[in-house]
Amino acid sequence: MAFQTNVLRGGEWVTETMTLQTVLKANNPGQKKQRLLKPPQCGLLTRTVVESHLVNSILPIRLRSPQRNDVAFVGDHEVRVCELRRDGQLKEIVRKSDFGSRIRNACVVGSFDIKDDDGDETSLPPSVKTEDNDSTSFQFSASNAAGNPPQLPPQMLLLVLECGDSVFLFVRPGSDGWPEFAMSRFVSPREQLVYPGFHLAIDPTSRYVALACAQEFFVVYELESLETLGQKYSRNEPLNPVKSFRPRSVQGVIHKVNFLYPRPGDDSHIILLLIVVRNGRSRMVTYEWRVGDDLKTVFAEEKHGHRMPVENQMPVLLIPLTVRSAFIAISPNQVAVCTEGLYGPPNFETIEMETPPATRNFHGRREPLWTAWARPFRLSPYFKTRDCIYLAREDGVVIFIEADRESALDRSTFMDTFDSNISTAFTCMFDQYTDVLILGSDSGPGAIWKVPARQPLELLGTLPNWSPSVDFITTDEFSTWNQEVGSNGNKMVPWQGGQLRQPDRVFATSGRGKKGSITEYRYGLRANIALDLEYGTEIKEAWLFPTSYSPASERFHMLLSMPGCSALLRISEDFSQAKEAPSDDENPYDLSSPTLAVVHSDHLVVQVTTAFVALVAGDKSFRFPISQILRCDSRVSVSDACILDDCIAISTHTNTQFEIHTIKIDTTQPTQPFLVYNQTIKVNGDITCLSLGANYTILAGLWHDGRALLAKALLQQTVDELETIDISQALTDKGHIVKGDGLPPVEAIASITSVWGSILVGTRSGEVIKMTGTTVEYEKFGTTTAKITRNQHGKAEPTVLVSCDKNLVLLRNQGLGSGLFDSSRSKDKLRIWPVEANNLVASAPPVDYGIAVDIHFSSYDTTLLMISGTKILLTEMNHEPGPVHRHLPVEGTPMKVIYSQSLQCLIAAVSRDDKPTLMFIDPDTGEDLGRPTEKKTNTPVDFISGLGRPGDRIFGLAEWEFKKDGNVWRYILVSTRDGRLIVISAERGEAREEGPPPIRYWMRFQKKGFDRPVYSVVGYDEGLIYCVGQTIHWDVLDTTEKKLKPIKSFELASPATSLRIVNGKLMALTSRDSLEIIDHSSGDSETMGQSHVDPKTRNAIHMMEVAGTSPDEPLGSIVLLADRDCGIAGLWVPWQSPGRDCEVVLEAELPTSIRRFRRGRTRPIWEQGQHTPKYGRLASTVDDAEILGISLDGSMQHFTLLSIEIWRFLRFIQNIALTNEELYPFTHERDVDYGEFDPEPRLDRGLEMHVDGDMLRRCLEKRALERLVSWPSHESRFAELLDELDDGRYTAGLTADGGREQYFKLAYDILDYFLRPAL
Repeated sequence: MAFQTNVLRGGEWVTETMTLQTVLKANNPGQKKQRLLKPPQCGLLTRTVVESHLVNSILPIRLRSPQRNDVAFVGDHEVRVCELRRDGQLKEIVRKSDFGSRIRNACVVGSFDIKDDDGDETSLPPSVKTEDNDSTSFQFSASNAAGNPPQLPPQMLLLVLECGDSVFLFVRPGSDGWPEFAMSRFVSPREQLVYPGFHLAIDPTSRYVALACAQEFFVVYELESLETLGQKYSRNEPLNPVKSFRPRSVQGVIHKVNFLYPRPGDDSHIILLLIVVRNGRSRMVTYEWRVGDDLKTVFAEEKHGHRMPVENQMPVLLIPLTVRSAFIAISPNQVAVCTEGLYGPPNFETIEMETPPATRNFHGRREPLWTAWARPFRLSPYFKTRDCIYLAREDGVVIFIEADRESALDRSTFMDTFDSNISTAFTCMFDQYTDVLILGSDSGPGAIWKVPARQPLELLGTLPNWSPSVDFITTDEFSTWNQEVGSNGNKMVPWQGGQLRQPDRVFATSGRGKKGSITEYRYGLRANIALDLEYGTEIKEAWLFPTSYSPASERFHMLLSMPGCSALLRISEDFSQAKEAPSDDENPYDLSSPTLAVVHSDHLVVQVTTAFVALVAGDKSFRFPISQILRCDSRVSVSDACILDDCIAISTHTNTQFEIHTIKIDTTQPTQPFLVYNQTIKVNGDITCLSLGANYTILAGLWHDGRALLAKALLQQTVDELETIDISQALTDKGHIVKGDGLPPVEAIASITSVWGSILVGTRSGEVIKMTGTTVEYEKFGTTTAKITRNQHGKAEPTVLVSCDKNLVLLRNQGLGSGLFDSSRSKDKLRIWPVEANNLVASAPPVDYGIAVDIHFSSYDTTLLMISGTKILLTEMNHEPGPVHRHLPVEGTPMKVIYSQSLQCLIAAVSRDDKPTLMFIDPDTGEDLGRPTEKKTNTPVDFISGLGRPGDRIFGLAEWEFKKDGNVWRYILVSTRDGRLIVISAERGEAREEGPPPIRYWMRFQKKGFDRPVYSVVGYDEGLIYCVGQTIHWDVLDTTEKKLKPIKSFELASPATSLRIVNGKLMALTSRDSLEIIDHSSGDSETMGQSHVDPKTRNAIHMMEVAGTSPDEPLGSIVLLADRDCGIAGLWVPWQSPGRDCEVVLEAELPTSIRRFRRGRTRPIWEQGQHTPKYGRLASTVDDAEILGISLDGSMQHFTLLSIEIWRFLRFIQNIALTNEELYPFTHERDVDYGEFDPEPRLDRGLEMHVDGDMLRRCLEKRALERLVSWPSHESRFAELLDELDDGRYTAGLTADGGREQYFKLAYDILDYFLRPAL
């Protein structure tokens, strides 16, 4: 029996004759029945790995003391306090981000005046800031330093949270001497006050604060005077700034709220102004009272106010003036001054201001709006008769307005058009003589400008900002969780293989308009470059130290060690000049041979070279030939040297015999120091490095019989031979796994440092080994030599650095746990990024060598000396880790970005002047390598065919590997809003000396004429699948006709914004109906069949498939969905049951919506070996890559899958924490009866499956576990949950050996393990 049917052959539907035997063979019942899978059970841990730097307000504030020129940056979830330094740079002082509720509004409480000795504010002191004279890290007040009662700073920061609470903040010294926030909280007084911080205003005396909802309600707080609060603070009494309050209802929408200034001399007169919109008309309502009046009487009845003129009824800004109780109303089309608003109908006088047209920073379609204003600092007598403000427009225009007592408005002056967008975050500060404008932006970086009198404006610096971010990418060659072969042809290695690799890089689209950029996300310690000196010759090591006898032009000496010689640089006191000293007889140092070691003190500099020991005492110099000191043959070669206090150790060799010699420096006569030979120690093996440790212990790295040995001996007695430790054997005995491809386990020792009671050893194969008694710890930092350095002994707290693979890493020892490489020390290894403070484009220079020097530009930072090839860098390293992002400008609005492994570049979809185009960006230089070319003529053009149309946008951007007949071609796919699908070819050009080769690209094919946008596109072997409007199309490329031929289509209920091919089926993420899985190979010859759908309707944004509980089971994966309501859902797809709905296995709520998910192997090398799956962490991919997500505000989230056991433990902690005021100070559950409270997690496949990693971090940093589970039943369940992890593997024996403390130590280790840096 035979019949005919349609089948797909070679990309076309053809009719074939089929027999019954063929059909039966294809459905052989003898095949093994496939096991049906069940939905996985797992939890999801989310945490913020990069905070957003988008700020809503910038407030100058004296938050520590009157002497500190501080400024507060207030965002949605974070407050950062910085100091404006003399060089115009902002130095971060302290930050706070653990509010647990979004910040709705902020203002400054208190005023700041500079007074003379008679109490009159007449003149500025000669120096406002005194950071160069500080003896401590931060100055708070003179009384604190003298041990007197603490003093309250002159101002406080008031935050209003979304939960309704008001928070009063100021900064005080912590127990460790570093600044910390002090906080006082006032709970929202009425439940009917919904979001009372929508409007916030404070009166000029700082005695009253008005908070208003968007409509119907406002409340006025009466505050204690700052004098009263200061007295309470000095007596260590609790501060309660709110004295009383009174709510008031109004009929209508509250448009603006502000306090007006009273007449001069009438400071107790309080004037509250509201603009209320009722029935489409605005009314100006004022309430007046005296300080101390009963607010219940003041607000006993609602006032109706006066109607406002139509042209002024909806002002975007309302600016109170210090003269005549007037205010300026800024409307979209008019600026007016109201001068008679208290005693009758308001009188608005229009202001004529000459302003330039919209600038290139404007992104809108109408006229640009005025967005912010700021009042500069002036002495109090000035504001009694005059007023002045800076008025900012969103496109960068700033106007200076002056007012006086007679005319209310005197004049307006156009300042300049600044090259940045200006958001609501705008302020004016001051230095000694000039105003300083700080311009915040919501569309790229902001800026800091100095406004000197009668001189051009001066750019001081930039404000980092990487929002809005709509897309991001990593340089990972794999795009799915179980991809067998990457785009480079490499096979995915399972995480059990333990392969270490250079971390992937992360790039995101940032900003809009001319300030748009591609931002590289980097995390670590920022080191601002203060001196960048090109020397021209390769440098091995360098030493920098002060000289007391030299003039200011030669205040510092820098010795450089080079192959064959040394050099001396004399550097001026301000580091503005550096000149090389001649190598003549007058030079105090030996420059004829390479320098091996240098130590300096107040009166003596000791230099050891391969030929001499030089002692420099003041202006006198003494050189001692090493051959004479050791009384040895001049043919002896000196290989290394080290110095500790008055002891010098030198290693030499003659042929193959190595020796160590010790010498003592005799300084009994300071002006005539000399050297005394001590002893010689013969060594078996080659000495690879030398060091002196605590108690004058000689430490030597040896290479003997193919083994790396650590040799040591005490020099306080005669040494016959050295004690040796086989490094490889010690690691083997301790169970460390040393990886390599047939190479020795550990190569020769390259450096040794004694610090923190331990010995640190760096090897030539990139390992750093810590030895403390019999304890041996091991870490891999790279593949090249690991060079360990530390600042000079006895000078300051040790600063230990490791240079490896052209990177510089700081090692810390914070005194917790067993030490440096313990899993509980996630912040003890941090990468250092040398950057130019005002150059956000430059890539970080490679670092060959780095050392901390005991010279401080300021008391805040640590000064590092770095060698980068032939360059010398002197940098200021911050102490706190954070984002150190890099911006690659694109001169337009970036919409999409991908990374091409074949072209080794970023491909960005950019809108320039409202025209879409592509950029091919080199990730190292930021150069656009793209060369658009006309296909037929092969000539350069501005835009390839299909792009460059005004008003069009690129909606889809992807790469396509077209496979046919065993061949592979690579194309770039672009879909546009105007209904075009473009297939693009690209190829690299010839190599160039000045940079990477250009990339020529042209249009290969295109489909146009669609009447609806092409929202998304994905390539699939021989075909393309794309969504036009609400229709999915499947086309196949005909290589003969060079055309795309339609095969099938499928109708959706809403457009598909993302398409993926998974398990041979199409996953379509729609904008309104969530996920639909379509079997594009099923159905009839023209349509596709629906296979699975999300049971819940979601406004989905993006999706990503990750491994489930079994990475070896492809059908057990989970699809993560992000929606516009800040939600995350994990869906399990029943692939084996077509027609069955997906099942929700977990849900989560985040502070912001995730715009994109990406995978990437982004952890630094030293983290990769420490972070293999354990404690119940599930690998999200076969190779255990990180799952990252980016939000519109630029923040980045990290996602971790959890087994049920670890989820239950972490969620148990979170459920208790939700009732704890320490961890959730504003949103915790109140009045909890712990005897009745049950924190046991519920396996509900919903929000209960989510664990908040940001809460866990607060718990870890505050060491709060003991306080959280102090209730007996909670503590016992806490221990039981730890016992359940891996069947009790981690708690075996803890009860007998350590008991309660060991359980908590294990818990902290687990928290730190899950919270280790992912970038």
